[in-house]
Amino acid sequence: MFQTLKKKFEAKQAVWAAETQRRIREYAEQERKASLEKMEKEQMLQRILNEEVNKYLRTVHPTFLLKPEAYKALLNMLHARSEGLMSLSITMTKEMRKVYSFYHNELEIFLKLLEKKGFKLEGKEDLFLTTFLNTLRENNYKKCLEHYGDFVPEGSSILEAFERYFDVVDDHLKYESGNVDFFATYLNRKEIADFTWTKSRLKRKLKHYESVNKDRFKMKQLERRLENIS
Repeated sequence: MFQTLKKKFEAKQAVWAAETQRRIREYAEQERKASLEKMEKEQMLQRILNEEVNKYLRTVHPTFLLKPEAYKALLNMLHARSEGLMSLSITMTKEMRKVYSFYHNELEIFLKLLEKKGFKLEGKEDLFLTTFLNTLRENNYKKCLEHYGDFVPEGSSILEAFERYFDVVDDHLKYESGNVDFFATYLNRKEIADFTWTKSRLKRKLKHYESVNKDRFKMKQLERRLENIS
């Protein structure tokens, strides 16, 4: 009797074990499919974002967004938009007013177009802004390199690079965010003096270098003006 009951119990255990293994396999397959579907959806959304941002940034070139305080302000606006809030500081700087104007007059329309094409901003604000700024930075780098050329010789020191920067960049554009961002990337890619400064520090160093050499720079500017007189 006992042996019969034991065999029946063992048979049930085998059935339960087999059923458990089947459920584990089914769950694992469901998880695999769900993970694959999620990955494919994310890839599709990233593809849409890349394509649309690339096209959009052929029509605008807002290099002021490359300044850390500017893109942080824009990110706050994007989060506020998703939460249905209004992001507005009473004491806005000139730079912040540019960001605010760009967002409301330009970017908000682009975001609506993106959503129409399937990319929903909510929950993806950081992804959007990272893609946007990376594309903007690369476009700006190519544009500046095409305009200024490869102006620093190989093996130059950081001070020699500064000298060449002030030679090629127009005086009123030398501290413009797009040019400073380009120069920082350029120095990194040229591997000049193991360059690792932030853009804010680079800007401070450039201003210090100009201040120390202000008389020589003024003389250079005068020489250029006189060269244009026949």
